[in-house]
Amino acid sequence: MGRRKKVVDDGGDSSREYNHWDPKHDTPFVECLCELVEQGLIEDGQCKNGVYKELERMMESKVPGCGVKARPTIQTRIRKLKDWFHATMTMKKESGWGWHTEDNHVIVEDETWKNYVKVVVCLLRFC
Repeated sequence: MGRRKKVVDDGGDSSREYNHWDPKHDTPFVECLCELVEQGLIEDGQCKNGVYKELERMMESKVPGCGVKARPTIQTRIRKLKDWFHATMTMKKESGWGWHTEDNHVIVEDETWKNYVKVVVCLLRFC
């Protein structure tokens, strides 16, 4: 993952660098998060001071040259993981949804899935 230029549309010729998250970074990133939980630096989903910089350092040691920065890349990735987790847990609690413990994924009957998709599409039209 390299640094990329992104044009900021502010009426001028401004640009800034940003990181593009590569899916191959997910596994080492989760490993880093687990290590920090074990160390007590992340408790109940809350990061203590310095965690983002520590994650930046840990990612660089696990994936040399990845260039992942604490802000905004790591913060954004953590926010997305939390959103996905909450969505998955909400689905798991609903009637008709299940959880496959060996493969760690949601199980749902076709009719329940079709109804869920209809609701989501309907909501997206009004957002």
